[in-house]
Amino acid sequence: MYVKLNGHIEIEQANGRKVTFSTWHSVEIELDMFKINSSCKIKIPTIARLQAKGIAGENVQTAKQFNRGDKILVKLGYDDQLETEFVGFISRVNFASPCEIECEGYEFLLRSPCETKTWTKTNMKEVIQYIIEGTPIELSDHVPEVSFTKFIIPANMTKLEALQMVKEKYGMTIFFDGQMLYAGLAYVLDNGLVKYRLGWNTIKDNDLKYRNADDVSLKIKAVWVKPDNTKLEAEVGDPKGNQRTLFFYNVSSKEELEKLAKEEIKKYKYSGYEGKITTFLQPFVKPGMKAELQDPKYSERNGTYYITKVTTKADKSGGRRAVDFTIKI
Repeated sequence: MYVKLNGHIEIEQANGRKVTFSTWHSVEIELDMFKINSSCKIKIPTIARLQAKGIAGENVQTAKQFNRGDKILVKLGYDDQLETEFVGFISRVNFASPCEIECEGYEFLLRSPCETKTWTKTNMKEVIQYIIEGTPIELSDHVPEVSFTKFIIPANMTKLEALQMVKEKYGMTIFFDGQMLYAGLAYVLDNGLVKYRLGWNTIKDNDLKYRNADDVSLKIKAVWVKPDNTKLEAEVGDPKGNQRTLFFYNVSSKEELEKLAKEEIKKYKYSGYEGKITTFLQPFVKPGMKAELQDPKYSERNGTYYITKVTTKADKSGGRRAVDFTIKI
């Protein structure tokens, strides 16, 4: 069976004018649930012929047809089975050959200044809603019930920097899933299930390594963020192991913090795969999905893993995805 790589790219300008095209030199998209920023880079011919209602018009320089802030939609797939791979905004148009269009996700709308604000009592959801106020960004329902007795957004920050501050200071997983902003604990979001069979619907699995739980040396640095924004830390696991820092809330004591940290170690000390695989564009996949992995040679290695990063490329050679796994579910 033969299939044809297809795509649909739509750019909407501020005046409502839409430009669509289905041919390009290359498209590269990176989505990572551990980064707020997402990216898409498109390379197209420097000269194109405009066409309206089936009537061909003049030749134009493609770089002059688009502007920073134009909304963009990218769909890719085979034949007529296209999936939405990226939605966002043009951040830069490079007058190169071929023409390069650099894009960002909805975080692009948060590059404006954020007014300083002080709360005597608030919670994480209220803070994030304040940051994204006035934008079409939709906040997910997974924001933890974390209360603060005092919270300050300093002066001279952009909204994106304020959101990054929340992410780094409180250890939240914050990223954009299209127009939706996910802000919550890692590995809680469930975007669906995808099935892979090594050597069947995968192209390359050399970067997928099998490891035994007994061989994993791990140390957990647990950070308890109290309502007054002070922190208490505890370490469990192998003192010489690779360190992971995890944040906890609504904890009652240091003993409970240590107990929770010991439970978290079980997530990362598992017998199974880690790394990434390379696949075609089908099946469709994005961060936050679960991957059911089958190994025809060694059935004991079968398992379900959480997908945290997806890099998608499409060019004259075809379509490819690099799918990164982390914990075994």
